[in-house]
Amino acid sequence: MASITIDSWDPRGRGISRQHQPVLFVDGALPGETCQVTVTASKKQLCEGKVTKVLEAAPQRQQPFCPVFSQCGGCQLQYVQREAAVSWRQQALDSQIRHQYGLDTLPWQPPVFSPEEQYRRKTRLAIDARKGKPFSLGFRSARSDSVVNISQCPVLEPELNQLLPALHAVLPALKGRTAIGHVSLLKADNGLGVTLRFTQPASSEDRALLTDFAREHKLNLRLDFGEHSESLHAPVSELRCQTADGLSLAVTTEDFVQVNGAVNLAMIDQAIQWLAPSDADKVLDLFSGLGNFSLPLAKRVSEVTAVEGVSTMVQRGEKNAHQQGINNIHWRTADLSNSQELNKLAVKKYDKILLDPSREGAFAVCQQIATSKVTSVVYVSCNPATFIRDLGPLLKDGWQISKIGLMEMFPYTQHIELMALMERAGKG
Repeated sequence: MASITIDSWDPRGRGISRQHQPVLFVDGALPGETCQVTVTASKKQLCEGKVTKVLEAAPQRQQPFCPVFSQCGGCQLQYVQREAAVSWRQQALDSQIRHQYGLDTLPWQPPVFSPEEQYRRKTRLAIDARKGKPFSLGFRSARSDSVVNISQCPVLEPELNQLLPALHAVLPALKGRTAIGHVSLLKADNGLGVTLRFTQPASSEDRALLTDFAREHKLNLRLDFGEHSESLHAPVSELRCQTADGLSLAVTTEDFVQVNGAVNLAMIDQAIQWLAPSDADKVLDLFSGLGNFSLPLAKRVSEVTAVEGVSTMVQRGEKNAHQQGINNIHWRTADLSNSQELNKLAVKKYDKILLDPSREGAFAVCQQIATSKVTSVVYVSCNPATFIRDLGPLLKDGWQISKIGLMEMFPYTQHIELMALMERAGKG
């Protein structure tokens, strides 16, 4: 155990001490603090550690607001003020990008902040219903598979919090409770969705109990058995989540849906502003999902081609668009990591591109874009590490970062998202 002074943060929210050799990355430490640190891993070029005691605290340190913060593995950064957390991570990314690519400055824009603590409209709860142990429903604990029992969660939207006591009452009463793998919750704009993942068939008694539970709480309740799922109760035919311009997505609890509804709307608005689409533009929306960006873009341009790797999402996205009177989106299924399939997309025929890849990033796509005649690209990233990697082919071929900004999609966590506008050097 050693006394260490923390110099800065990395993009994940870990303290960095350069006085330690090799460089030490410390969980739980803030820039400017002096801490007692236990080294947990030693490697040739870096060490990792965790704070055991804060000797001199930074003014940005705060008391975590969740009573199970020290046990739950969810919100890792509740001990630091949100604005400071975003600012320090922006500084870390600024230094990393400029150093890697030899840039003097970056055109940072104001971050998109989440407006409130109860931001999370979608979550998955774990269950421990083993015989001989107390029933637990909640989240996995930090660094283990044990379940932290949760009766209230301060980051869940109020309607989901109100549902937790009812779930704690009904689930232990099920005869087949040990066959429940997890519980998925979604607060859509028009109702609540709950899906129970079963590892074996549910008895008729359990189905009746769950159906009564769903009726009482007006839930769209599904049972998921892996190869198939079935609806037990559905007061609304489709759960819907808003995107821009009064448009919406038809969703289920198992779909990828941005968990922070307010930040999602702000993100769409910013992406459209930065891309600046015109009536004559042909826009390519890659990793389009159910159409979160495609639908509002289609209202502003000549045509959109929406490309997604999951065929069922493409089919549902197309159906949803037609239901809302949008017919200028061409929906396609393609593996966007496959260069042959990318060649078939003929990237060069589009004016502007929007990218919203998963954590794996979009390196093959960026290689294609780099040598195309596309004028503008907005890249929405949920993983700064792969975003920085994907910048390589673009910057090498004469592109520039015209705007860049962070998005606080998951407050108080180590997860940070960003958006960048890329244009050919000299444009704008």
